[in-house]
Amino acid sequence: MSYVCRVSGCAEALATAEQLACNSLILNRIMKKEVIFGLAVALVLGLAGCAKDSGKSGKLARPISDEQLKEEIAVLYDTLTGKWNVMMQSDSLKTHQMAELLAAIPPEAMEAQQRANLQQSIHRLAVLRYDRNSVRDSDRIDAYDQAQDSIYRALRAYLPENGPTGVALVDSLNASINNLQTETIFYRGRYDQTAKELNTLLRRYKKQLPNLGKPYDTIQPAPLFQWVDKNAQPTEEEEDEEQ
Repeated sequence: MSYVCRVSGCAEALATAEQLACNSLILNRIMKKEVIFGLAVALVLGLAGCAKDSGKSGKLARPISDEQLKEEIAVLYDTLTGKWNVMMQSDSLKTHQMAELLAAIPPEAMEAQQRANLQQSIHRLAVLRYDRNSVRDSDRIDAYDQAQDSIYRALRAYLPENGPTGVALVDSLNASINNLQTETIFYRGRYDQTAKELNTLLRRYKKQLPNLGKPYDTIQPAPLFQWVDKNAQPTEEEEDEEQ
């Protein structure tokens, strides 16, 4: 009898244990769902917070102190200046190497008058070249690029169409100039990227700029190499910034 009772008691205990296990499983599932839901809510709120702090304009522009704004403007302006200097150094090197390439072409390969004309054209490049203010003049940039390209094409006309010349200096200069031509597009793109970041910062916080004093309150948007349609309608972001 006692044995039967022990078995019966075990069965009851086992049933109770199974019920507890089942309840625990259900509870764990509920808790997991709550955790997942909580994480989803936190993620949405986090993304919303990031959106407010990711540079959105107007009503969504993140609050920033005057000192922080000064620092961000200074960093972007210095970065822009550095990229401009690297770009101009590359361009100056290209002009210098074209003069060297002209000098390296043997006298018997080019008429004296043609050589003199090319020398004069190379010297004129310094006058034609744009600066940080005249970048906004796309016609001037086009004129400079065309003048530089025409000189390089004239020089290459005295070189073999395919393969090296056999003159180490000429081949080296020709390869270097060709690489510098490609770098021009790259450097202008890098400059424009930082210029856009600076211009966006100035536009978003233009109402705060007068609080910063000199020279921050007089900094103007940086011109871009990229052509911009001045008659284009403002974007939704730019309209918000005007509010």
